[in-house]
Amino acid sequence: MPKPGLTLAPEIYAAALDDSPYFRFYERSPVTRLLLDTIPRYLRDGASVLDLGCGNAIGACHLVASGARNLTYVGIDADPAVCQWARKVLDSLPSAELRGRIVTQTLEEYLAAPVSPFDLILSSWAFRSCVDVRRPQTHDAISRAIADLLAPDGVLLVGDSFIAAGATSEEIGRIHRHHMRLVGERGTGHPIFPPELIAALFERAGLDRVECLDVPALPLGQFLRIPHDRFCLQVFRRRGDTAR
Repeated sequence: MPKPGLTLAPEIYAAALDDSPYFRFYERSPVTRLLLDTIPRYLRDGASVLDLGCGNAIGACHLVASGARNLTYVGIDADPAVCQWARKVLDSLPSAELRGRIVTQTLEEYLAAPVSPFDLILSSWAFRSCVDVRRPQTHDAISRAIADLLAPDGVLLVGDSFIAAGATSEEIGRIHRHHMRLVGERGTGHPIFPPELIAALFERAGLDRVECLDVPALPLGQFLRIPHDRFCLQVFRRRGDTAR
């Protein structure tokens, strides 16, 4: 029996949800449910959080909805327009739960400067736009730099869509066209980063994978004949005694 739809609190989400096709069925999204089920297990009061490829900072809304208080949040994104939207979203959230800032930079620009470590790093729907799968010579350095931003016992949550094995060429075409209608080039202009490659990179960087969760990427996937359109959320932890 399918689970009932989520109810996203308007006092938390109103500034982030617009009338775009992407958000039309957001409350029914298996990915939204997955994030709201998973984040609370790794979040604590007073935690510092880095959101990679934050977009409009809807990840900050998820953090507040997860119930933690006194969070310090930094979101980074290379798109100046979406960063302006993200700042309005942050301003709309209760300061007792979350305070933070938005940085308009690429991931590589952000990693080039010294920063304090974070208790939690989040990347949702954004890893492929932050790390170019077509530049394998950069992958190990970037993944290690991300891992090095974690405090001891810190946690990294990385989730992005992928096409599962068994999809036909016709289904792959339908998947790309459907994502294009929803989010345009921002979501579809970057090649898919396979979940197994993400896992290998962060394990080589010294992190332990503690969860790997896989759900349909979009609501109505079966109805739209795109059952192989999936979203994989992986959770990695830095060991407290890991020497850097």
